[in-house]
Formats: sequence, structure tokens, C-alpha cells
Amino acid sequence: MIGKRTWLVVACTVLSLVAWAGDGIPIGNAVFYPSVEAVYTHTDNLFLQDASMPYGNIGDSFWEIRPTVGIEFPFKESSIRLDLGYQYKDYRTYHLSSHNTYYADFKGNFKFSNGMLLDVDNHFIRGVQEVHEFDPGYEQYYSNTPFDADNAKAGLTMPVTRLNTLTVYGLYNYVHFTNQHNQTTPFYNYDQSGGGLTWKYHYSPTSAVLVDAQYLSNHPSFSPQDVFLYINPNRRYDQQTYMLGWEGAAGRRLTGFAKVGYSNMHFKDNPFASYRGLVAESGLGFEATQYTRFDLKLIREPYQSVYNVNNYYTATGGTLQMQQQVSRIFFWTLGYMYQENKYPNNVVADPLVLGFVPPLEYALTAGENRTDKIGRAFAEIGIHATRQISFRANYQYEDRRSDINYLDTWLRKPYSYAENRFSLQFEIGW
Repeated sequence: MIGKRTWLVVACTVLSLVAWAGDGIPIGNAVFYPSVEAVYTHTDNLFLQDASMPYGNIGDSFWEIRPTVGIEFPFKESSIRLDLGYQYKDYRTYHLSSHNTYYADFKGNFKFSNGMLLDVDNHFIRGVQEVHEFDPGYEQYYSNTPFDADNAKAGLTMPVTRLNTLTVYGLYNYVHFTNQHNQTTPFYNYDQSGGGLTWKYHYSPTSAVLVDAQYLSNHPSFSPQDVFLYINPNRRYDQQTYMLGWEGAAGRRLTGFAKVGYSNMHFKDNPFASYRGLVAESGLGFEATQYTRFDLKLIREPYQSVYNVNNYYTATGGTLQMQQQVSRIFFWTLGYMYQENKYPNNVVADPLVLGFVPPLEYALTAGENRTDKIGRAFAEIGIHATRQISFRANYQYEDRRSDINYLDTWLRKPYSYAENRFSLQFEIGW
């Protein structure tokens, strides 16, 4: 636990920062963006398990403190920015494998005299429970295993004609579980590398149509603990994706992007299904009035899987969110997310992993085909006491219904659950 003296130091530091006004704190040629966030949360389903499972519907509370600092160096028409963050998380009764999460984000934009633009982005996290960092499609939804993840991308944009540009980019990502104290892992380690080309036709100063072609190579690697995933370890794949889209602004109120295309996700070393089909992604914002905004996100994308003999699952869904600034200090948000995760292959009783006896679940669900339907409703009310200080209260209800069920001593639902989550948040920042 953090002692009283530490809390006093944090409080004095935070209060001293409030004296600064404006967006960021200029110091010499740099601009600093400090912030401190404290969050208290209660959940009625800590392990996200149905009541039919051994750890279903267990409630607990936890609190988090997140100090962050951003440092930006603007020069001429270029800039670099580094954001560093730390999170300390502790449960009332549950014991985490690690209380600490670290973030580091780097972004550089370099514009040259010949019109070329170099963009460099890197996102690093050393986390524990942030499952979306290693499985963004949300097959896995609970973890207590420390991991490192990094996503790096660099792109060079070159003007071809007055209205046309070509971007050449490369990327490298990895996820590595540290397996402290010989823990099992929720996913396998993997490294990804690739690159692509993006052509844009800028038909207006604020909008463009685009064509994007990308290649990605995924190389999984295994630690001794991964045998408890009970999967075929040969899951290397190559992926080619081709998309046509639009980005920018349509009128004064609609902004964002929308892309649709085709992807081939080919797994080389096992006989199970590969993905060939439609992919799509959009993020659109609509300002209905000066104080009311709607945001719509849609996806259809295949993601690598660690479920039985399935190489991948296809996530299809979207999120609609409404935000309103009621007054100078009071605001609220409402939203709903729905997503369907669909798997191509039926469950096999014995996935043949190094001769280990597989879970009884696989024998009792053999022949079943998994589809998960996920719904999430969320709401937030908040107060901006000043430009730097805000208070928020959040509620979220999530419901996952999976087709995988089996009869043990009674009917089990291993991938279904419902959760109510309440949070209070206090933030000081720029």
C-alpha cells in the first residue's frame, strides 16, 4: 500500500501543477503535458465467468493511479513527442502477479523542403491485464500474466503530382509474455513484420480517396508454459490485405475515415482453415450541434486465435457513442458496442499437443462450432471543474453469449458471462 507521506507528496505536486494554465507547460523549447489520474472501480464479476463455472460472479474492487508526462519539441514544420506513463493497480482481495504497468509512446513528424514527410510512431507497454494489447479482437478477456508489447511503424510520404501522394511504410510488432513464477499464458508470443504502400488522391484540401496494399508476416514462438494452451503450435501465417477508402471531411460536420477490401490470411504449417474474404474498418464522427457529437466505429477483421484447432476468428461489429457538453462544466456520454466473433473449425476432442491430455471441455464439446456475441452498454457523466481538473462517474454492462456449452455435473458455459462495472475517476492534466 502507498503510505500517507507518499500520498501527501503526490497531492502537493498535483496542486502545484494546477497553478499553470493553458494547454501544456512551455519550458524552453519544449512543452510539457503532465497529468495524474486516480480511478476506483467495483465489478460484480472479477474473472468474467458465468455462474456455472468455478470462479463465476465473484465481486471485487480495485483502484488505480496513473501519472503521465508528455514532452513535445516543435521545430519549424516538424515535431517530436514522447509520452511516458505508469499505472499502479491494486485489488481489495485479489492478488495481481504485478501491480505495475508502464507505457511509452513516441511520435515524430518530419517535413522536408522537397515536400516529403516522414512519420514515425512507436507504442510500448509492459502490462498485465491489458488483453486488448495482445489480442485486439477480444477472444481473450482476462489475464494475470505480465507481458511486453511493442508496435512500431514508419512511413515516408512523397508527393507524386499536385493532388497525388504515395506513402511507403514498414511496421514491426511483438508480444512477449514474461512468465513470472512459471505462470500459464493466455496467448502465445509472436513477432510481426511487414510493410505496404498507400496511394492518396487529394480531391480537396481536407479529403482524399486512398488505396492501400499491405503485407504482414506473423511468427509465433512458444515457451514451456504454452503447452497449457492445448493448441497446434504451428501457427505461422502471411497476410495480404488490399483496401479502398476515404478519409477527411465531408462538409463541416462529418469527419473520419472508411475503408473496405479483401484479405488473405494464409496459415502455412497446419491443415486448418485460413481466412480469405471481406475486411472493413471505419471511424466516423458527426457533430450534430456545437455541443453534441456522434461517433461510429465499424470493423470486420480476422485475428489469430488460440482456441482449440482454430487458426483465427473473424470479428464483426461496431460501436456507436454520443457525447454532449451540457454546460461549460457538465458533460455526459452514452454508447453501445456489439461484436460477433466467429470461428471456422469445429472443436476437436484432442488437439494433439505434445501428448498432453486435453481438457475435458474439448471432449464434451467435440463437433461444436464457436460463435461469441458480445454486447457492451456504457454511460459516463462528468464535470470539468477547470480546464485541467475533471471528475467522472462511469457504468458499464457487458454480456458475452457463446455457443460453446457442455454438460458436466450441470450445464457449463465456459465463454459466457455478464458483468456490471462502476468507476469513479479524478484527473488533473493538460
